[in-house]
Amino acid sequence: MVKVNLGEADPHGTGERNHAWPKLHFDFEDKPFPEARGGNCQMNIRNKTLPIVLAIVPWSCLTAECQAPRLPVYEVVRTATPIKVDGKLDDLAWTKARGVGDFVNNSDGSPSQYKTEAKLLYDDHFLYFSFRCADDNIWATLKRRDEHLWEEEVMEVFLQADPHQPSYIELEVNPLGTILDIYLLDVRKPLHYESWNSEKLQWGVQVFGTVDGKGGDREWTCEIGLPLEDIVTAPHLPPQPGDRWHLNLYRGERLPAPAELAWSPTFKNDFHVPSRFGEIVFANREVH
Repeated sequence: MVKVNLGEADPHGTGERNHAWPKLHFDFEDKPFPEARGGNCQMNIRNKTLPIVLAIVPWSCLTAECQAPRLPVYEVVRTATPIKVDGKLDDLAWTKARGVGDFVNNSDGSPSQYKTEAKLLYDDHFLYFSFRCADDNIWATLKRRDEHLWEEEVMEVFLQADPHQPSYIELEVNPLGTILDIYLLDVRKPLHYESWNSEKLQWGVQVFGTVDGKGGDREWTCEIGLPLEDIVTAPHLPPQPGDRWHLNLYRGERLPAPAELAWSPTFKNDFHVPSRFGEIVFANREVH
């Protein structure tokens, strides 16, 4: 009998497991398996060989990372008409784009109580994002561009057009319509926030309720139009059908209960994990 101990939860509360080697315990008797005969071949295997077989199995496959789900893939269709980016989500093209799927808790991939819907479209000039966030207690206070919006309720976009290069773009919008746009040269290595602002970036928010941290609200919606000219690492601009970029979408919730949600969970207390970004594929199909 083999017993495996995968290590205890992180005592510091980050939600990650430690990475100590798994402890294996073997309990066997010195008894042979029944002999298998076929033709001139005989086989006599003893339980003693079990440790050798297990030694061949990669140690990493005994950790939680080996059990992580596959990365999500989303097809982005082209819009024949430019989106009016005002946060209302009333352009006809949005009704013909499918959602990316449910957002889940980032730390463990479990279902979230907070309903979140996201869609993407593109044309020759912009990559468009729409978000619908069910929320009965909408809250934010930050009103100045490039403040630390992630400390409050927010929607976030992480885009890496060329996974062979470490740079990526981060966009955040809160329910007050405040924007944060960052260009990162590598993981957690941004240009100074105020030194890179997308000049043609478009965004808009609509709130069904009040942004005051009190209950009784319904939802808030958001649109972003990211200029393709800002995505300098893209292999083709505009994207060609079949091009694949890496992307992740996140939502930060604070009231009434804090939550960190993701389209593709990183399984860490961290959004900056490009290896866990999902993938978007640009389609030739066009919607009107």
